[in-house]
Amino acid sequence: VNTTAVIVLVLYGIVLASIGVWASRRVRDATDFYVAGHRLGPGLLAATILAANIGSGTTVGVTGLAYDIGAGAIWWTGSAALGTVVLALTIGPRMWRVARKFECHTVGDYLELRFSVSVRSIVAGFLWVGSVLILMSQLVAIGYVVEAFSGVPLRYGILGGSTVVFVYYASGGLWSSAVVNVVQVCLKLIAFPIALLAASRILGGFSAVQSGAATMGPEYLSPLSVGALGIVGYITVLGTSFVISPGLLQKTFGARDETAVRQGLLLSAIGLGCFSVIPVALGMMARSYWVEPLSFDGSGWVLPQMLVEILPPFIGLLALAAVVSAELSSADAVLFMLSTSMARDFYQRFWNRNVDDAGLLRAGRIAAFVGLAASTTMALFIPSILGGLSVFYTILVVVLAVPLVAGLYSPKTDSRAALAAVMASVTVWSLTLWVTGEFPGPGNLWPSLLGITAGAVVCAFATIRSSLRNRSFGV
Repeated sequence: VNTTAVIVLVLYGIVLASIGVWASRRVRDATDFYVAGHRLGPGLLAATILAANIGSGTTVGVTGLAYDIGAGAIWWTGSAALGTVVLALTIGPRMWRVARKFECHTVGDYLELRFSVSVRSIVAGFLWVGSVLILMSQLVAIGYVVEAFSGVPLRYGILGGSTVVFVYYASGGLWSSAVVNVVQVCLKLIAFPIALLAASRILGGFSAVQSGAATMGPEYLSPLSVGALGIVGYITVLGTSFVISPGLLQKTFGARDETAVRQGLLLSAIGLGCFSVIPVALGMMARSYWVEPLSFDGSGWVLPQMLVEILPPFIGLLALAAVVSAELSSADAVLFMLSTSMARDFYQRFWNRNVDDAGLLRAGRIAAFVGLAASTTMALFIPSILGGLSVFYTILVVVLAVPLVAGLYSPKTDSRAALAAVMASVTVWSLTLWVTGEFPGPGNLWPSLLGITAGAVVCAFATIRSSLRNRSFGV
C-alpha cells in the first residue's frame, strides 16, 4: 500500500467535504438546494459545468481511446465542446426562461408543464434506472483508480468516494456542489497540463507520438482517422448528450439570469476545447511506452498506469487527485440529476403534493442518500459490469432528445406525439443494438442515431396528423 497516496487522498477528500459543509451555510430552503437560489453567475456556472464535463469519460476514457485509435479520439471531447456551444446558443437560455417563469426545478417539471404527467413519469423512470447505474460506474471507476495507484482494495475506494460525494452534495445541493466544483476544476486544469509536460519530457514529446504511430500506421496521427461517418456519429450522438443532459440543464436553472447561462456555457465550452488535446496527447505518447497492451481488461488502464509507472511521484500524486476529482465531479452531477428527480418527480408529484419547503429540502437529501446507497451497494457487489454501462449514458439521450427539442421548438407537438417519439426511439435503438450485438460506444454510435431519427420522424408524423385532425374539426 502506498501510504503517501492514501494520506493525500484522505486529506483531499476531507477538504472537499469541508468546503461543501461550509458552503451549505447559505442553503436555507429548497430553492437554494435545487437551483442554488438562482445565484450562479457566469464564472460559477462555467466551473460547475466544466467540472462535470471533464469527468471520467473525457480523462480516463479519452486517454485510453487515444491509445487505441490515435488522434481521432479528439472527436470525443471535441463533440462535447461543440455540444456545449449549441446548448449555450439555443436550448440553454430558452430552457432557463421557461424554468424561471414557471419555477421548474427539474427537467421532469418542464416535461409535465409542456406535455403531461405521463411523459414526465416515463422519462423519469428511464432516468432513475440509468442514473443509478451510471453513478455505480463512476464509483467503481474511483475505486479502480485509487487501487491502481495506492494499492488500497477496490471496496475502500468506492466507499471513500461515495462518502465524500454524499457529504458535499447533500450538505447544500447544487450550491455546495458548485463551490466544490470550483476547487476540483482548478486542480484538473493545473494538474493535467503538468502531467502532460512531465510525460512529454520523460517519453520524448512528439517523437514519442511518432514512435507510437509507427506501430499503428500513418492514420494514427490524423484526427480524420475515424472517417466521415465516425465524425458525424460523435457529433450527433455524443454532442447531443451534452445538449440535453438533465444534469447539465438543471445546473443552468441555477443561473442568476439568461446572460449568465449563455456566458457560463460558452466559457465552459472554451475550457473543454482547450483541455481536449491533453488526454489525447497522453494516450498517444503512452503507445510508445506500451507498444503492446498489457494484460488489462480494456484500455481504461492507460491513464492510471501512467500515473504509477511513468510520472514522477509528486506529479503522479497531483494527477491522481485530479483524476479522482474528475470522477467525483461526474458522480455529483449524476447524483444531482437522480436525487432531484426522485424528490420532485416522485415524492412531491405523487406521494406528498402538499409538502412544505422544509419537507422538500429534506426529501432532496434523503433521495440523495437512497440513490447513492443503491449505487454504492451495486458497485461493491457487481463491479465487473462497469464496461457495459455506456449503454445507460446513451439511453438518456435516446429518450430525452426528441421530446425536449420538440417541446421547445414545435408548439403543436402534444403529449401523444411526445410519448410516441419516446417509444419509437427506444424501440428502434433496442432493436438496432440487438442486431449489432454491441454496447454503444465510440465504435458503435449508430443505434443511438437511428433511435433518435426514428423518434423525430414519428413525432413529426404524429404532430402533423394531430394538426390535420384538429383542423378538420375546426379546432
